[in-house]
Amino acid sequence: MMKKNIVYSWWFKVILILLEFCPIITQNPYNPQNTTILIGDVLKHPFINDVGFALVIAKIVLLLILIIPFTKNKYSHKFILGYYTIILLISGLFQNMSNTEYGFTFIVGNMILEFSVAGFCLYDFIKNKSVIAKEDINKKSLWIIPLMFLALLMPYTINNNTVIPSVNSIFTNEAGVTYCMITPVIIGILILFNKEINKPTLHIISFVGAIFGVLNAMTWFGVDIQNWWMGILHLPLLILSIYGLIVSKNKQSDNKKVNICD
Repeated sequence: MMKKNIVYSWWFKVILILLEFCPIITQNPYNPQNTTILIGDVLKHPFINDVGFALVIAKIVLLLILIIPFTKNKYSHKFILGYYTIILLISGLFQNMSNTEYGFTFIVGNMILEFSVAGFCLYDFIKNKSVIAKEDINKKSLWIIPLMFLALLMPYTINNNTVIPSVNSIFTNEAGVTYCMITPVIIGILILFNKEINKPTLHIISFVGAIFGVLNAMTWFGVDIQNWWMGILHLPLLILSIYGLIVSKNKQSDNKKVNICD
């Protein structure tokens, strides 16, 4: 009997969901009822956004990562998984840290989930579990490309403390260092070239993406409805994560034995 990868186990997914709700670390005490607002404050002004000109470089790198699979590069999977592993480690830390009214603030749950995904991607990278070939493109999934570019461009600006559509900063904004914009691009690539992609890798990336996608939808379309455009910008993450879960569904769901990675 073949073993089922741990990413398909319900209990593993429950653990990931629970870890996302780890208490936020703050320099000064805060009312837990203000958690959603506090998370929003951190993500609006994280440390990672202070890198200045590096934001442009990061966006160019993300664009190159999007282009690579469409070339005849036999190391495409290495570039994509290696890049995503590194960016998850960087964003997992510095996108979840900020100075707020409560002093230094750190969203631990986000970091744990992003680091977890980085671990699976690193394993795939080392073991060469995935292969990306230009000729393997799935033409039936080309409809997702506009969603990938919406995430890459992240067209927005802030006017009177409200997020509104704008193309003024599409070349200079923080999309290249933001998990919720990078991940739809990566998932989109893995879906488009999924023929020889390691399905558990796509599954764990998509599942964690779906967690963040749902939480952002609840935030921007519910709690902070005036910034609904930010919710629109997070739809690529939600839609592509759900699609990624479907594409990577476990074809051996009846197996009872669990394997950590293979």
